Amino acid sequence: MPAECDPLELRRFAVELARLGGENADRLFGKVSVTRKEDQSPVTEADHVAQRVILKALAERYPDHAVLVEEIVHEPECHARLDESPHCWVIDPIDGTRNFARGSRLFATSVAVLHRGRPVAGAIYDVGSCSSYSASRDGGATLDEMPLHVTNHAAGPDTIIAVGSFRRQSMPSAVRGWMERYHMRNQGVTCLHFAAVAAGLVDAAFSIDCKLWDVAAAALLIEEAGGLFTDDRGNPLWPMALDRYTGQSLQVLAAGPDIHRTLLASFDVEPT
Repeated sequence: MPAECDPLELRRFAVELARLGGENADRLFGKVSVTRKEDQSPVTEADHVAQRVILKALAERYPDHAVLVEEIVHEPECHARLDESPHCWVIDPIDGTRNFARGSRLFATSVAVLHRGRPVAGAIYDVGSCSSYSASRDGGATLDEMPLHVTNHAAGPDTIIAVGSFRRQSMPSAVRGWMERYHMRNQGVTCLHFAAVAAGLVDAAFSIDCKLWDVAAAALLIEEAGGLFTDDRGNPLWPMALDRYTGQSLQVLAAGPDIHRTLLASFDVEPT
């Protein structure tokens, strides 16, 4: 990997970009109206503003890198195509748009860079706490300067699992079973659910309806903090063929190794 693409340097820049996007979004907090995308999910002008400032800074630093983002790229010529570059930045300008639109500062900006379909660096800026999660491949994960470690103990009555919404897809029977045995949490911010696993604030996280930009940075956080991040059959997501990814929903499970094994078994599947 060229010197200019050293994972630690990419990590530092990801932290800058995530903070840049989050702070620009926060300046518009409470000042923008909500519209609907084709899939009826909400979007605000703050989403577009945050994405634009991130992409502008990214094009200036790494014009030969590709991008994969939640919102429309208005100047695609400023970036490499997905089939041209081994590096691709995956960006969610506001994760938690519904919270943002309802007047809650529970939202975040997520930025990751993948090399040949595998995350090598990433950052999540938690706007409400002004905190930065970051990770680089083989470089560990931190919350600001604090090293992160997943919890790794047997699942039990004090286990906490972060889950997303099941509005568009039915709740799996395994998750219904978890509700009877464990404590469930939903902040409405997918990337923060998974970042909380890396930080040991929750023991596991599961989503049946997330996108790559929701979890690309958080997945690396979890792996670097000693956890497992897989699909709901126990298979790794990486490497991912980014030129074939068009926003399909992902079903993902993350936890420390012991809890991951227990939760995965409740789906009654074997890794393929």
